[in-house]
Amino acid sequence: MNKFLNYITSELLLSLVFLNYIFYFILDTKFFFAYFPFIILLVFSIILINNVKIHFYIVLVIVILSFISLGSPVADWDSRSIWLFNAKRIFYNLTLKEFSSYYGSEFPPVDYPILVQTLSASLATLIGHWNEVFPKFSNVIMALPALFIFTNVIKSNLTKLFLFILIFFIYEKRLINGDMDALLSLYACASLILLIEYSNLKELNIKHITKLFLYLMTLTMIKIEGIGILACLLFSYIIINYKDNFKVNYKIVLTFLVSLIPIILWKFYILDKNVVSSSSLMISGGERFLENLVNFKFLIALFKGIFLNKQMFIAIIIFLLSISKYISLNKKTIQITLNKILLKKRLLFTIITLSTYFILLLLIFISSEGSLKNVQEIQFAMAKTAADRLFLPVHSMLILCAIYLNEEKKSNYEDKLKKN
Repeated sequence: MNKFLNYITSELLLSLVFLNYIFYFILDTKFFFAYFPFIILLVFSIILINNVKIHFYIVLVIVILSFISLGSPVADWDSRSIWLFNAKRIFYNLTLKEFSSYYGSEFPPVDYPILVQTLSASLATLIGHWNEVFPKFSNVIMALPALFIFTNVIKSNLTKLFLFILIFFIYEKRLINGDMDALLSLYACASLILLIEYSNLKELNIKHITKLFLYLMTLTMIKIEGIGILACLLFSYIIINYKDNFKVNYKIVLTFLVSLIPIILWKFYILDKNVVSSSSLMISGGERFLENLVNFKFLIALFKGIFLNKQMFIAIIIFLLSISKYISLNKKTIQITLNKILLKKRLLFTIITLSTYFILLLLIFISSEGSLKNVQEIQFAMAKTAADRLFLPVHSMLILCAIYLNEEKKSNYEDKLKKN
């Protein structure tokens, strides 16, 4: 029995979610939706039970999120009118063809990835009807595998507290209301943790490759921004290993490329159905870039949207408090000394990924705001209404940096005790 339970892992859960999507995408039928949600929920429950003693704090987070999710209907516009509305269309449409031939309002865009939405639709199929509560439980199910990856790096009570702050004070209700931004951020961090861990291994086996593929693939299939994060991860991996005599593991690079296949197939399918890409409608193509770059009012609005919000404030404070322990100032010579820990591979890896994605998002905002193809009634609408949630991966990686810094301090303290 124990051997059987060892096979019930987070990777199995992700595989089942992906199969649930494949059956809808390839077989073009909802027949399997009657069976897969039950199996997925069963696996989800077994994983929680198996980890009550080992990783109680993760199980506690999931239980709390479950109670909140199942105890409240969705009310947020993005969640209800974009993500869950796509799931609702999947539930009512018998085929993928009917889903992609939707000719109603421009919202929600048909070309958005539907991995999580097929799971939401299958959960609705399990209870026999659509409502505003149970289908969004898909977010909690999807959060489980990513949260367990954090256990690879979280050892101390302080870093557990950081994770709680990330979930309940930075993500808030975004992780349980059907929205995709918090989920995208979790998988960005989970993929980063795995990549750092595997880049230190001399040899990768099929289990490592499969696990990395599942998380990278899920990252790109949650939201289109996942492709940008994946590109930043690959860029950081090459930069870090170039610094280390260019010791690039080509199995990892190949895994990155293969993980793009599902989202590429989805995009080709959408193009084949003559659906206009939402990205092409949003990004101006460069005609607004220079104008926005010298528009002082826009830059102020963008600065406020990015930095003057609770999420960024919490993330920056935790990061600065954590990094300050490794920076010393000589008041006499006014010389700043950096601890060698700040140059450790996993910390540099996280900072490079964070920085490149931050720059990428800035370029997208500057290129998109005010585009003739993206006319908004509110001036600087993207900067004012979307900056705080779209920068959630940046907030998350700042918290991950703080986790790494505090775990380094703990490991150094334990090493000194052993020597003494």
